[in-house]
Amino acid sequence: MSEDHLSTETSVSAEITESGVKAAAKSRTVAAVDRLVGNLAEWGNVLLENGISRRRATIEGERKLIEAAAEYGVERMGHDDAFAKRAFESHFRRVAQEQVNKDAVVASAIEDLRQNNPTDEQAGSGPEALSEEFMSRFESYAGGASTDELRARWGRILAGEIRKPGIFSGKVLRATDELDTEVAMLFEGLMSSRAGNLLVKCLAPRLSVPDELKLVSAGLLAPPSSNGHYAAFNEGRDETGQAIWSAIFGTTLVGITTNFRPPPNSEILAMRHGTPAYGVYVLTDVAEALSSILPNNEDQVGIAYFANVAAVMPRGQVGLWTQSGPGLFSRRSTPVG
Repeated sequence: MSEDHLSTETSVSAEITESGVKAAAKSRTVAAVDRLVGNLAEWGNVLLENGISRRRATIEGERKLIEAAAEYGVERMGHDDAFAKRAFESHFRRVAQEQVNKDAVVASAIEDLRQNNPTDEQAGSGPEALSEEFMSRFESYAGGASTDELRARWGRILAGEIRKPGIFSGKVLRATDELDTEVAMLFEGLMSSRAGNLLVKCLAPRLSVPDELKLVSAGLLAPPSSNGHYAAFNEGRDETGQAIWSAIFGTTLVGITTNFRPPPNSEILAMRHGTPAYGVYVLTDVAEALSSILPNNEDQVGIAYFANVAAVMPRGQVGLWTQSGPGLFSRRSTPVG
């Protein structure tokens, strides 16, 4: 590692530490920023001055390299100065714009890390740098992020990969690049009903058939089933030892008595093969990875689902618990039984 690299790493450390990133996650952040923006000190200074990364379009070494290429081109093309100038200016503008795009993506990633700090486990574990395979692919996509929406999207991707290296495969990156704005907004609008790799249908905005097909075609939703997709409750027991059916949402558990009187089949609660279940949309592996960069509201989903079940169930046959330890839940609402 060169002396200059060490000094630039130190100069940007305050910015990264301020975001809450530390240990291995901090090292991954420094390495990624260095790879994408080139001169950390210059980038950090402009970020602090302007609030957003719009530093000079390219560093001096890039400029000299492009000039050398242009001179070689002139020689090879028979000293056609006008042609070489046009080629140089076109190439320089492209390189400059790609760098501006990457700078903005990095700024978005740092802001995302500041607002959504890695957990202690994430921050202290994993490799010191993101994989070369990921960075090579990502750099190409970030360079093409020419709109604020795309820059924010790729910034969240970079922040997500820093938190949990390996979550964004080449397949996920390709799908993200091909995702148009309309489908992306449609997908994000469904995330308030997400629990793991499922969307709870009774809580999700109602999808029209064309919209559902758009999400399926984009590789985000599993194709619809003729009878619909349902997630089954699990058998369990409450803290008194009484048997219940349970559905867990994050740290929230919705439970119903095993002798409950089921309401008419609906997406809120239905019987499937002798087991209570609720209607869902199923996310693909690509969608599950993308959803990881968006806010996680699983506990709120559980509470909202409990309210829907309580509205169609007799009083006393549904209850709500909150996780109090590994495998332990404390009663939170209406007793079961």
